[in-house]
Amino acid sequence: MKSTMQEKAANYFAKGYNCCQSVLLAANDLWALEISPDVIASAHFFREGMGAGCTCGALVGCEMALGIIQQRKGVSLKAKPACQLHDNFVKAFGSSCCRVLRKKQGVLERATNQGCKKITAQAAGILYDLFEELKVAMPA
Repeated sequence: MKSTMQEKAANYFAKGYNCCQSVLLAANDLWALEISPDVIASAHFFREGMGAGCTCGALVGCEMALGIIQQRKGVSLKAKPACQLHDNFVKAFGSSCCRVLRKKQGVLERATNQGCKKITAQAAGILYDLFEELKVAMPA
């Protein structure tokens, strides 16, 4: 299931969705969240660290998915999982800042967005792992 989540996020990214949208769409597919097109559209400007190189859009997509899961699936989550998700992301990548993450990528990775595609897929996996770790049972 984790690999499916990661593949879906990478595939959406390859189709032209940004990092934030790709994570949301992958979560939507995996967990049947019924995310509206408006929510996906609202994630448009979270790409490239909100256009300013700030918080990675893939992390924002993960955090948005947490809130949607809580609302749509009736799963009670406190603020701690959001912080834990952030910390797990930083542990995996060394930063949550898009600008910092992109500077770590090679020229070819930056030019082709392959580095961001990898981060997006891995971020989706981090979201999946968090739910496994918390033993959150996703209602159907």
